[in-house]
Amino acid sequence: MISKRAIAKIRREVQDYWRDESAKKYFLEMARGHEIGHRIADLVDEKTTALLTVNYLTKHQHSARGARRVRSMGDVWLDQNGICSPINVKTGIVGREGQPNLVSLKKLMRALIGNQIDSYYLLMIKFDLSQVPPQCTTYFVDMLDYLDFVTFDSGPGQAMLKAAPFFSHISSKAHAPNRSLNQKMERLLELLEDGHQRLIENRKRDLTWFQNAVREYLSFGGHRVTAETQEALNLR
Repeated sequence: MISKRAIAKIRREVQDYWRDESAKKYFLEMARGHEIGHRIADLVDEKTTALLTVNYLTKHQHSARGARRVRSMGDVWLDQNGICSPINVKTGIVGREGQPNLVSLKKLMRALIGNQIDSYYLLMIKFDLSQVPPQCTTYFVDMLDYLDFVTFDSGPGQAMLKAAPFFSHISSKAHAPNRSLNQKMERLLELLEDGHQRLIENRKRDLTWFQNAVREYLSFGGHRVTAETQEALNLR
């Protein structure tokens, strides 16, 4: 795990960096452009990762051939006393909380089961673009401490953050549940089981719909495309 002192120091440094950076001309222009979320997220990810790489001892995951992994669990891994912890840099925008992807749940659980990690950090920079210059707030937490605000979709296999209640909880300065690592593993397994069950039910529901729809189609006795049947395509 990353020490509390290092967590506080990194959070403060990242907060100061983006407070200054978000007031610069290039950022203000970007904040007024199209596809704001993706553009800012890519920029924040790149610059925050670079900031940590310059100021701290960090590492990155690599493939067997030596190339840096694009889909690593962490955008950067912080090395403290020879033990590395993954840090996932995320960007948030006030009013667009949604449920952002965090990490492959199975990949996370395999790393925990294999004693490769004991934590999974989120370094989140949230911007309020309604203000000029934009205001930002930085959060640096171990996701395993906030599993009550994590959900799982077994289709894509991603753990996702229930952002609105998470930010509401953490902004109120409420304490995270005090769970042991064993209890966290049990909670992760519950998320996995629930996601798989919902996937099975959804696929059964889809199969039933198609079975009934095809039977009805076959009983109709012909295929005829009309202007009325194409209305649902919303062609313009």
